[in-house]
Amino acid sequence: MPKVIRDHHNLRRNLNLNDKYISNDGGDEGLKVTDAGHTIVTGNLYIDDEGGEYISGDGTDLTITSGRHTILDSAGHVEFDGCGVGFDLVTPTYDATSTVVDFKTGNKQMVTFGAGNITNVEFHFPATSGNFVCLFKQDGTGSRTITNYKVFDSEGNAALGSIATKFAGGSEPTLTTDANHVDIISIFWDADNEIAYAVPSLDFQF
Repeated sequence: MPKVIRDHHNLRRNLNLNDKYISNDGGDEGLKVTDAGHTIVTGNLYIDDEGGEYISGDGTDLTITSGRHTILDSAGHVEFDGCGVGFDLVTPTYDATSTVVDFKTGNKQMVTFGAGNITNVEFHFPATSGNFVCLFKQDGTGSRTITNYKVFDSEGNAALGSIATKFAGGSEPTLTTDANHVDIISIFWDADNEIAYAVPSLDFQF
């Protein structure tokens, strides 16, 4: 049976339940639950204070916070029912020499050119395979270019499979020249072989 916990009182010592326990140090960190089975909690659940991992709710949103990787391990499928699934749009800092697009901070990113071209775009990927998207927006002048699209693994090392992004058709895209227009690069990152396969979609107009 799952353990139902209602945090009405501070527990200043551990309550042991057959190697599963509830604890509180009497401070502000709240009720802690250690359970290898099912646990139902009314209030915040701290999973690992040292790793900064906890689940919290404010009556509107349920938030899972983790200072490390979060893994959903299922023998079947994972279903999102009656909701949308999305990513924050990350905006990397423009740098004429090397603009870093770190997909470890988000799957969707948008680079806006500054007053010049970019010599190297550095795509940094997480340690797992996945689909990633980067938008490149021309500035108010336009005709900005990218010379190299480089690939790096989760540790920041040059990708072993290919440090160059592999574009469909074998050649890098010619970006849109019009001011403020957007080109989209869609990438499948093969983390096992460390290869980034990319397809450009060009000239989205405003």
